[in-house]
Parts: sequence; structure tokens; C-alpha cells
Amino acid sequence: MLGVIAFSMSMVGTFLVRSGILTSVHAFAVDPERGSFILALLAIYIGGALALFGFRASTVTEGERFSLFSREGSLVFNNVMLCGTLAIVLLGTLYPLMTEAFDAKVSVGPPYFNPVSAIFVIPMMLMMSVGPLLRWRKDKPGRITAVVAIPALVTALGLLAVVVFAPNIRILPIIGIAVGAGLAVGSWLPLKGRNLRRTPLSVYGMVIAHFGIGVALLGAASESAFSTERLAAMNVGDTQQVGPITVKLIAIAPVAGPNWTALDATVTASYKGGAPVTLHPQARTFSSPPGERTESALHTRWNGQLYAVLGNEGEDGRWQMRFWWKPFVPLLWLGGLLVALGGILSLFGRVAHDVRRLRAEDKIAYRKARLETIK
Repeated sequence: MLGVIAFSMSMVGTFLVRSGILTSVHAFAVDPERGSFILALLAIYIGGALALFGFRASTVTEGERFSLFSREGSLVFNNVMLCGTLAIVLLGTLYPLMTEAFDAKVSVGPPYFNPVSAIFVIPMMLMMSVGPLLRWRKDKPGRITAVVAIPALVTALGLLAVVVFAPNIRILPIIGIAVGAGLAVGSWLPLKGRNLRRTPLSVYGMVIAHFGIGVALLGAASESAFSTERLAAMNVGDTQQVGPITVKLIAIAPVAGPNWTALDATVTASYKGGAPVTLHPQARTFSSPPGERTESALHTRWNGQLYAVLGNEGEDGRWQMRFWWKPFVPLLWLGGLLVALGGILSLFGRVAHDVRRLRAEDKIAYRKARLETIK
């Protein structure tokens, strides 16, 4: 059922952004015919899957019972938290459509999504630090108390450090940084006491994937907590300070593309007085179909990213420039890559396990055949 719901939500998202029913920066098509076609596919795919599930529901039997304090219990808990997050996001996405049907326009944004989703996401992250340490079916809290104290201590120290050294940031980024640090450390604890050479690849995959989620959470929380935005009116030759980076407007020149013309800004960015890097944000005008769009420039470092956007020319001849410095946002991409690597290792681990099992079965069958021959 979770698989059916996940695929169904991907189809709903496709319908929303391609039918024109939703007004959003993510919606890039206004075509009722395309929307009707996708809606028909929705009815076939989702309706068919749910009908098949309902038809087969009577054959589903109860599995082996397990204690709430067990690895199965932690998996069920996290699935419930993920479903809660899905419900929150789905409600926030569809709520403006429901109110618009009653001639009331409502916008739902980060002030709703961030705190309400955190109600489900934060407990899920905490459980990820504990769940892999639990035994299957049934376990006792006392067995893992000493081990769990390690990520708990890291989380507490992270919380204290952020409060002391960055007291002005919001509560959710503080919690995110602390929990991310605890999860990043706690994800490696399942390897404690193991023979690393004989540890299955699937265990390494689990550890690396959980570590990747902790790293991604650190990146998301740091970006939210420490981002710097600078809106400036600049003449050619002017400089601005954006966090640790000094930006300078070198030139504005017209350029042409296949179906657009643009004003191209040449901007240099220097991190703490280091060697400058050249960026080229553009303000493009398209002829077919007619429209305007800004093309931002991006400079990525290991510890952050700089975004540069070119605006309009003011009456005084100065150019509107907007810059963002987002610290540690590359951790988001690194975390995603680690999660993917963990999934690949888990898949290879399962294949290797199946190959070893088949070889063992072949050996047993061969020995039985030899015994029969000898008899």
C-alpha cells in the first residue's frame, strides 16, 4: 500500500504542475487537454492499483507479532511519521485549490510547512539513531542505554554550541543542526563490536544511508540558519560584501541566444580576499513565446554557495543586484549522494547474500548426491 501511495503521489504531482490547475513557480504548463489526459491516467493507474489491493486484501494474513520496542517497531514508527509528513504536504498543496473553489484565495508556504512537518520529521530522525541498534521482535531498553548515550550527548552538545555561538537563529534550525549531528554520529554505531571484514554490505549500506540523511539535515538546517541575502543598487565598479564573499560588478553587456536576447552582467566573487571567480548572471527576454526570465549565476564552494541575480536598471543608472550566500548547502547534495550509495550497497549486499545461499544449497545437494552414489 505504501508503494501504491508513493506512485500515486508522483502522478498527482505531475497532474498539478502540467494541467495549469495550480498557480506556482513549479507549474510550467497551462493546457486543459493535457490535464484531462493525465487525469484519465490517474484514474486508471491509481484506481486500478487500489482496486487490485482491495481485491487481494482478504488474502493478507497477520505476520509474526513483535514488541513495540524492537527494530520492527522502529520501522513502523518511521513509516507512520513519513505518512504524517505526506499528509501535511498534501494538505498544504491542495488547500489553496479547495479554498479557491469558494472564491477565497489562500497562499500556503514555509510558515506552515516547516513547523508542522517538523512535528513528524524530528521524531523520525531521532528514531533513526536508535532503530538500527535494536534487536528484531523484542528488545530491552537497558541493553542499548549506554550506546544511545553517545548520539544523545552529541545532540546535546550540538544544541548547546548553537545556542551559545549563534543565539539569534530560529528554533527549528537549532533543533535541525543538533539532531543532524546526533544522527550523523549515531548512524555508525551499528558497526560497533562487529568484525568489519565479515559485516554484510547491506549493513554498510544502511549505515551510509543514515549518515547521508544526517549530513543532508545538517546542510538544510545550516542553510536556513546562516543564509545571508544582499539586495544592492550598483554601478559598474562597485563592490558589496555578502557574508564572507566580496562581489564586484565589472560590466553589463548585451548578448543574444537562439531565441532570446539578454543583458549579461560580469561579476567577480572573492572569498575572504582569495582569488576572484567570474560569474555571469543574465536578464533574458524571449521572443517566442514572449516573456522575461532571470538566469542566476552560481558559485559553489565546499562550505557554501553564492547565488547572483541581475535585476533592472534604475532611474539613476544603477543596476539592481541580488546576492545570496548559503553556508554548507552542498551538504544537501552530499547527503543525497550518500543515501544513493547506501542503497546501491544494500542492493549488492542482497545479491551477494543470495549468491552465497545458492552456492551453499548447491554444495549440500552435491554432497547428498555423492552419498547416494556411494550407498
